[in-house]
Amino acid sequence: MRKLRVKELILEEGRPKIAIPITGRTHKQIIKDVREAVKKPCDMLEWRADYFFGEMDSLEEKVENTDAHMEMIRILDDIDYQTEGMPLIFTIRGRGYGGRVVMDRTHAYDLASLAAQSGLADFIDMELFDDDDTYDPEQVKAQIREIHGFNTGVILSYHDYEKMPTPEILAGLTDLMRGMGADIVKIAGTAAKREEAVEMIKTAEVLTKGDKTPVIFVAMGKEGRISRVAGGAKGSVITFAKCGEQTGEGQIEAAALSRLLDEYYSKKN
Repeated sequence: MRKLRVKELILEEGRPKIAIPITGRTHKQIIKDVREAVKKPCDMLEWRADYFFGEMDSLEEKVENTDAHMEMIRILDDIDYQTEGMPLIFTIRGRGYGGRVVMDRTHAYDLASLAAQSGLADFIDMELFDDDDTYDPEQVKAQIREIHGFNTGVILSYHDYEKMPTPEILAGLTDLMRGMGADIVKIAGTAAKREEAVEMIKTAEVLTKGDKTPVIFVAMGKEGRISRVAGGAKGSVITFAKCGEQTGEGQIEAAALSRLLDEYYSKKN
């Protein structure tokens, strides 16, 4: 798997980098959450902007308003100041894929594009499918190219909150999203039993051999927690930990996850 550098961080096979999602609903709460998160053992943050925008009434009208845009930039700037430039993922996810907003792809992309243009986000997390389980491949590729034009990376994501995709589907999705130009392919499935999480990790090992785009493979749910620790050994480069509210079922508290990673990867060396 090819290594990926973001600022001073190297994303590669081995001990995965810890990302903590920020889920505050207000500017004040977001910055409070950031201050708490940076005290924890983490390598990067993810601003889940859908939690912020999800609190707005008449959302689509407001996101067309420059005041909402300026507030978003102020939040990004404050996050950057509080973290002294720690790598940041910007995510705005619809309700159909575990998010907190009902918003069409155009409006969501406009906000993501603005975050990329600001220079304050290192990755934009984009969902492959719309909330109605459809997608326009040419539109997705064009959006990724535009984000790249702002010198920002793209994490292209697929989530299944009901089941674990088969190894064949995992392989097909990974190839598809790599072909669209993603810098990182993220696939999250739901594990009904531990064996499904183990199979996902083994599939990641196969799919990351050679000079290929990095992946994040997550088995959600209690039975999938092993993927959040052992996945890095098979090529999954980022693992998400909670500091307060979880954004995915089965997330482990950041300090506890760091201890588990230390123990697991010390045995690997």
